[in-house]
Amino acid sequence: MAKAAEFKIRFLASDSPDVTTNKLYWVEAPAPVDYTSPWVDVGNVKDVDGFINVDLGAVLGVHQLDGVFNIGVAAVDDLGNEADMSKANDLPLDFVAPNPVGNIEIL
Repeated sequence: MAKAAEFKIRFLASDSPDVTTNKLYWVEAPAPVDYTSPWVDVGNVKDVDGFINVDLGAVLGVHQLDGVFNIGVAAVDDLGNEADMSKANDLPLDFVAPNPVGNIEIL
């Protein structure tokens, strides 16, 4: 099985006390990322500096994505209300490994 590169993002967690999780949205550019885009729950586990770190390959299961993407993150409170989305546009992601080499020969 091929090994794809790792892409990690991080964002400063919301300081609202009732936030229970965060949603990470993505869409292939140039389409704008919004609340109708595909999303995944990335939790609300903060590091010592208050950031949430996300391994995109692990959470998106994106071992076949290759291209330029727009990504958004929204904090979600205990009632399901979503904050305004923070966005990053035109991020190049390549989770597709190259084709393998040809036959190996001993000379």
